[in-house]
Amino acid sequence: MLAAIGIVTKDMERSIAFYSLLGISFKSHGNDADHFEGESNGTKIMLDTFELAKKLNPDYEMPIASKLSLCFDLKDPKKVDEMFDKIIKAGFLHTKEPWDAFWNQRYAVVMDPSGNQIDLFANLSN
Repeated sequence: MLAAIGIVTKDMERSIAFYSLLGISFKSHGNDADHFEGESNGTKIMLDTFELAKKLNPDYEMPIASKLSLCFDLKDPKKVDEMFDKIIKAGFLHTKEPWDAFWNQRYAVVMDPSGNQIDLFANLSN
């Protein structure tokens, strides 16, 4: 069973700020500034610094492009637009402005500070 998603970041402060906009509060483990954990609907979200990733695996390299996306169900189509605006106003990037997708969802795509794709969606029939 999936219990956690680990994200490696070169800018911990900016990553915490980004995911906080999505309602995730992070706590460090003790005095460790290299590892923070939060939770979203029962799934643990773990942020690790690039330096920690290199300690654990000396061959680790930051990916050039993400191969997966994290998808956040905002439950209300209006909230997709609101969250998108909030994220963009905070200075983060996007790849697709909100639109009504043919699969009956309001959808938008933003990028976290590490270049991971974050999808925001809600069913249109709510």
